[in-house]
Amino acid sequence: MAPEVQRQLRLPEPGSFEALLRPCRIAVASLLRLSRYPATEPYWSAGVYRFDDPDVGAADAFGTCYTASTLEVAFAESVIHECGRFAGGCYEVPAAELSERSVVSFACEGRKTLVLADLSGAALKALGLNNDISASGDYTSSQAWARAIHGASPRWDGIRYVSRQMNKGFAYAIFERSGLRKLRAEKLKTRQLDELCDRFNVTAV
Repeated sequence: MAPEVQRQLRLPEPGSFEALLRPCRIAVASLLRLSRYPATEPYWSAGVYRFDDPDVGAADAFGTCYTASTLEVAFAESVIHECGRFAGGCYEVPAAELSERSVVSFACEGRKTLVLADLSGAALKALGLNNDISASGDYTSSQAWARAIHGASPRWDGIRYVSRQMNKGFAYAIFERSGLRKLRAEKLKTRQLDELCDRFNVTAV
């Protein structure tokens, strides 16, 4: 069998994807972030991360808030990915990045669920895509898809995708227009932190 030719993800040409997008409803109460700065939540990013709007200077530019389905996904995506270094057989993470985290939960005025475009499983493959959209280190295609989905219809509150750092869980890129707001922030409990560090082989330095 000939080796598979590496191909880049297709870009979202207008008219080629809108009818193929499949929705999933996510309870707002299930969304969470592990944040060092809970007073600034939700944090809306643009032009930097995987499903950010690449056109930050455009009149219709939007922000994206990244949330997780579980504490494990949030820990892997934020603490380990952003602050960890694998050395000597474990992840070394600065102690402050561990001890100063708060679990942030969210609400939306008058809404209990959000409608997200599903970029996982069969829904992803039906679009002519693969999980490179969640795993590639090059965000050019994923940001283009985020902008295209945002512009396709106001029904879309964001995107569900497979976490690159914890591939048994989902992460969510929530669009600013969703109306997401912080409900509460609670300091990560010592017991929770110890369990997460044990599970992911993390040591404070």
